[in-house]
Formats: sequence, C-alpha cells, structure tokens
Amino acid sequence: MKGTNTKQRHIYCLEGNWNKHPHCKQSIKPMLDLLFTFSKTKYIYRKCPTKEDFIKGLQAFTQKRYSNYTFLYIAYHGRKNRIYFGKEYITLKEIADILEGKLNGKIVHIGSCSTLNTTERNIKDFINRTGCSLISGYKKDIPYIESSAFELLYFNVLNKYRTYTTIKKNIINKYSTLVNTLKFTIF
Repeated sequence: MKGTNTKQRHIYCLEGNWNKHPHCKQSIKPMLDLLFTFSKTKYIYRKCPTKEDFIKGLQAFTQKRYSNYTFLYIAYHGRKNRIYFGKEYITLKEIADILEGKLNGKIVHIGSCSTLNTTERNIKDFINRTGCSLISGYKKDIPYIESSAFELLYFNVLNKYRTYTTIKKNIINKYSTLVNTLKFTIF
C-alpha cells in the first residue's frame, strides 16, 4: 500500500467542558480551525457537556451522512479507562457497547488525561467490538498546551499516511520526545 494518503480524513469531534465556569472559552475548536485553514481538514464540532449529549453525539457519528468523517476525536477530562462529564463518567467498555460494529475503518483519538491507562485487553476489546482501525490517546495526565500541539502534528500525520504501521512509525520516529513525555499510545 502506498505511504501517502490521497484522500483527506475528516474529523468528527465531541468536546466536553474543561471548566465549571459557564462562560469559559477553553476549547479545542481553534485547533480544528487551524487544521482547516492550513490543511483543509474538514471537521464537525459538537459541544457535548453531559453524558447523555455525548452518547447522542456518538450515535450521530455512526449515521450514513457522516460516513466521510473517518476520524472520531473525543476531547474531555479523563481518568484511567474513563471519560468524565462533571461527576459522571463513561468507560471504554460502555463506549464500545454504544459503537459495537459501527466503526469499521474509523480512527478514534481520545484526547483526555489517562483514559488509555488501562489494560491492553480493554483496548483490544474496544477495537474488536467497534471495528475501528486504530485507537490512540494518553496514559497519563497531560498538559493542555503540549497535548494540543502534539495533536496538531498527529492529525497531520493521519492525513499524510494510510496504514497503521506507517502512521505509528512516523509518529514515534518524528515526535518520540512528545510521545514519551505525554505517554501517548496508539493501537
């Protein structure tokens, strides 16, 4: 398979609240705007502050009208094997229950602290049940600026390369310091 990707991957993003303040402007949306401006990466952005909103956002992603959006970007607070919505949370297993068999050929990136700090078995179960091509994220608490900068680089690599092996090789070789510092993982 050829190393470069001729078809642009589009991003479907679900983002939670980063702060309890109702007028807080913290968001990853400016990063998505930057990707669109400089690399023409199309995206759909949804603010989903509650668990119920998040589940609806996941279900919407699986609809046919979003079939060109091959990259699911989940941006929330997280802890080991969980994504948080205030005091509520959802586990990788629960997400897999919702998306079972619906992510064939899709890429999932969980941009949250420590969510992929779980067993390899849990991650492989997620991949097997959902059918996603790969899942990536962090195994520790991550600083917002550093992880956002890394995600810009990562999304760029995802749009340049098609195969899992080539994506992983390029991320690890080009950005090994950030990969190690952020405890970024890709399966």
